[in-house]
Amino acid sequence: MSIGAFSIILALCFAVIGVSIYFIVKQLKLNRQREERIQAGEQRLKEERAKRIESIQVIMQAIEQDEKLTWTEASIRVKNLLDQLSIDLSEHEHVQAIYAVEAGTQHIPTHEQWNTLPLSARRKFRDEMEALETKHIEQLRQAKIYLLAYKFD
Repeated sequence: MSIGAFSIILALCFAVIGVSIYFIVKQLKLNRQREERIQAGEQRLKEERAKRIESIQVIMQAIEQDEKLTWTEASIRVKNLLDQLSIDLSEHEHVQAIYAVEAGTQHIPTHEQWNTLPLSARRKFRDEMEALETKHIEQLRQAKIYLLAYKFD
């Protein structure tokens, strides 16, 4: 083999090695970026989870302290937050009342629909909500104590 052919083959080998190194470095950089995005997403999920847990605790602390917050509204909000956290406490004896109140009020219009209801319909629905709250008040208070002490980890 002549020196010229050897030099060409050697140059081609260096070129292949160089191109390979370029693609390896590029892939490593992409992998690092992907890992950073995954970690940022996981951190965002942790923060969102912490916010939902804090919201449950704030609602439970505010109930019976804030006259504007009813047990019905608290139950609906807490049940939705528990659903968002993928926590099902519906079978737990201390929390069942929250699920019962929320289920008992699903047919009641909310937000804009509530505002468009005639006063007689609003009164009827308020009476229903008050009856539900009265029926479950002791269990709701137990749920409050339980959820304030619950470890969501």
